[in-house]
Amino acid sequence: MKKLFNLVTLIFLLALNVQAQDGKSLYVRCASCHQQTGVGITGAIPPLAGSSWVTGPASRTIAIVIYGVQGPMKVGNMTYNGMMSAYGIGQPMTDAEVAAVVTYIRTSWGNKASPVTAAQVAQVRTATKGRKTAMTEADLLKLK
Repeated sequence: MKKLFNLVTLIFLLALNVQAQDGKSLYVRCASCHQQTGVGITGAIPPLAGSSWVTGPASRTIAIVIYGVQGPMKVGNMTYNGMMSAYGIGQPMTDAEVAAVVTYIRTSWGNKASPVTAAQVAQVRTATKGRKTAMTEADLLKLK
């Protein structure tokens, strides 16, 4: 029984690693602003490394990737006031792709948040169905 448990655990960890690797390749689109190291650009682009927006409820990070974000948003000790386009502009992303990039962001640069599944992404899409505009901080805070 212990061998079976170890095998199942190993398969899960390998699958998580594959998802994170796919997320890393998808993150290339984000890196020009948020940087390869997730530190952002002080005063202009918020960091992803160490951000409670990234490590908090996964639904918030998922919504930001799907819809983008606009307006004032407090990240750490700074308030940023800009516009981030939806990640998939001109190239719609599948739920699996959104899950992969969000998992990569949530598990990189010292972030220790749980991975995200395609099913979680589908739940956020359903909960926000019909939305046509970028999220605001107030919109995100409503998501659990």
